[in-house]
Amino acid sequence: MSRLRTPFFTTPQILAPYIDKLSRNTITHSLEMIEHPDELDELLQKIMADYEANLRFFADHRLPEYAVLDELALDDRELALFLTFTCVTNHIHDGTKESKQTDGPTGLWQICGNLWEQHHWIFFPEELVEEEKKDDLKALFGSIEIMDHRDQEWWYRTAKTLSKHWEGDPQQLLANPQPDAKSSQGRYDAPSIERALNDYDFPALSGRKIRPLWLRLMHEEVHELNRIEAISIPVDFHIVGITNRLSGGDAEFDRFNEDHKETLRQFWQLVCRRTDLIPVELDKPLWLLHKHWHDSGQKYVTQRVSEISESSM
Repeated sequence: MSRLRTPFFTTPQILAPYIDKLSRNTITHSLEMIEHPDELDELLQKIMADYEANLRFFADHRLPEYAVLDELALDDRELALFLTFTCVTNHIHDGTKESKQTDGPTGLWQICGNLWEQHHWIFFPEELVEEEKKDDLKALFGSIEIMDHRDQEWWYRTAKTLSKHWEGDPQQLLANPQPDAKSSQGRYDAPSIERALNDYDFPALSGRKIRPLWLRLMHEEVHELNRIEAISIPVDFHIVGITNRLSGGDAEFDRFNEDHKETLRQFWQLVCRRTDLIPVELDKPLWLLHKHWHDSGQKYVTQRVSEISESSM
C-alpha cells in the first residue's frame, strides 16, 4: 500500500499543531506516488464520485441502512421515526465494550427492521409514552441480544422528548428545532438542529458519533438540511481506522481517545472544506473502505493512487 508521507499522519501528537496550517493550505499532503497536495484532493474526490455512481469497489459494497430502507419502503413520519430510533441504539454495547454489528441478518439495522414489522408500536411515541408501555419495551429489549440495558432507557427518553416538544415527530424537530421560541429561526438548519439535540433530552442522538450520522440520514432521506457541510464527520472505529490505514501504518490514532477523535474531526472538516466535499457524505465511502479493507478496499485505493500518479506524469 502506498503511504502518506505527511506530518499529519505520523502521530496523533504531531497532527494537532498542523490543523491551523492545513486551513491555510501550506502543508504538503502526499502519498508515496503523489507529488502535489492537489493529487490527494483528487483521490478523495474520485472516491466520492465512485461511491455516488456505484462504480468499482462501491458496485459491490453498500451501507447496511440502505438495504433495510429499501425493504421497508417507508415515507415521511414513519421513515423519520424508524431512522431516529434505530440510530439511538447504534452505540458501543455496554456488555461487550465493542461497537454493535450493523450489517447482515443479525446486524442492528436488520434487527430494527424486524422490530418495525413485528412490534410497530415501539416506534410511535403516542403508543409507547402516552400508553405507558415502558415495562413492555424493557421486556422486549431484554430478549434481544444486540440491545444492552441502556437501549430501552434511551429509546423511551427519546420518545418522551419527541412527544413533549415535537408532537412525537422528528420531522417537526427538523422544521422547528426551537419549539419554545416565537420565531421559526433554525428551520431545517443542521447546526440549529444539532444544538437542539444537546439542549433537550436526547441520549445517544446527542453523542458525537450518532449525532452527525442521524443528521446525515435526516438530510438524505427525510428533508434536505441547510449547512449540512458544517457537521463534523462521525468519528468511529472505521474513520479512525481508515485514517491510520491511509498513513501506511505511521499513524496510531486511538478510537477510545477523545483528544484523538476531536483532532480527526477537525482534520477531516478542513480537508473537506478545501475539496468541496461534505464530511458526513465522505464518511460513507471511507467507512466502507475500512470495513472491507483487507478483501478489496486496499486494492481499490492502491489502484486509484496509481491512476492519479500516471495521469500527472
